[in-house]
Amino acid sequence: MKDENFAGNSKTAIDFLGNKWNYECMGCAISNKQITIPGGIIYEGKHTLLGADPEIPIPGFLIVNVKRHINSFAQLSKEERYEVADVIFYAEKALKELNITNEVTLVQEERSKHLHIWIFPNYDWMTEKFGKGIKYLRDISEYAQKNANERKIKEVLEVIEQVKDYFKDLGFLK
Repeated sequence: MKDENFAGNSKTAIDFLGNKWNYECMGCAISNKQITIPGGIIYEGKHTLLGADPEIPIPGFLIVNVKRHINSFAQLSKEERYEVADVIFYAEKALKELNITNEVTLVQEERSKHLHIWIFPNYDWMTEKFGKGIKYLRDISEYAQKNANERKIKEVLEVIEQVKDYFKDLGFLK
């Protein structure tokens, strides 16, 4: 997959449900609700949003999006850092306690226009097909996009609902 095709480097995206989105900054467009991500927002705090990755249909692949338009963790205020940490903590905990995955990879890179953190689930099929490690995430993502089908998309949407319910049960959502 070429870098220019990823959301942070282009002006359009097609989500895994087939919706096409135009934007100046995908993170801002999601925060401002100009883009409706598949399955909807899992959690919205004062400074962050949690949802599924809109382009890559992998069950449990979650994105923590910071609402403010910054591109570095170092630019976060103390309050934002605490909220980001809590969202990551509870999202990862949800994925594990709901038996969606046993292991995740967290990724944040400053090449993106807008600060977001990947909570990327690790599955046996990924290791068997590609190997283990961060260097395989783009290959895994491309494979998931090319091999998406109705059953896989349904599974992604079901996981989103499970994680939403987990956050509701914690009292984060009404």
